[in-house]
Amino acid sequence: MKTLHIQILYGSQTGNSEAAAQNLSSVLPTKLSNASIVVTCTAMELDDFLEKSRAAWTPLCVIVCSSYGVGQAPIGAWKFRELCDLILKTPEYEGIFKGLRYAMLGLGDSKYTTFFHNPTALDSAMTKAGAERIGHLGKADASGTGDNVQLKVIEDWSENIVTDLKKVVEKFCAMDDSTWRELNQDMKTIQNNTGNLCSLIYKDWQKKEGAPLGQNTLLIALMVPLILAIVVAYMKSAGIL
Repeated sequence: MKTLHIQILYGSQTGNSEAAAQNLSSVLPTKLSNASIVVTCTAMELDDFLEKSRAAWTPLCVIVCSSYGVGQAPIGAWKFRELCDLILKTPEYEGIFKGLRYAMLGLGDSKYTTFFHNPTALDSAMTKAGAERIGHLGKADASGTGDNVQLKVIEDWSENIVTDLKKVVEKFCAMDDSTWRELNQDMKTIQNNTGNLCSLIYKDWQKKEGAPLGQNTLLIALMVPLILAIVVAYMKSAGIL
């Protein structure tokens, strides 16, 4: 039997995105598990996913995030937004998340002209990086009325996305063991790619346990043996050794 862990990643300024993420985390295991696969979920902030989980991607995730201020990231999603901005402005990063699937619900307030700017940036970056979005991009407007009241949009999206997620899970169930292992190995590659980008953005990334080597650290690691060899050769020629 296969096992699938789905991260429910969120950034939340007022608590609405967090509440939606926690709800999804509690209901999806029961709704998506079947005789062939056991599904588990964890809800965590996007930045915690980068820093504490070291971007340990699994084949399927759900992102719930709002906008704050003038289209900025909310609490718990600042670093993830920086990561997405780097992906969007750098052509070389196209395809680095290939193999990853995600669903996304965005929150905001249409009283502000930039009300959906942050979710759009995250979605655009994920797509550019090669990840495949599952279902439609949810848009929950705090100023919505009638059928578009934010809470109702969140509830409707959370209910409807289950059908789309089930289709993906069924595809996973149909994979043979070799293909399933390859897919999970691809997630290790995506994790390394994410870590390499983080090492370019955050000065303290290399100090954290388990962080991948950045360009400067790798250069130093390569240069030290060469410098030692030069020093030893000089000492021998000078009769010191």
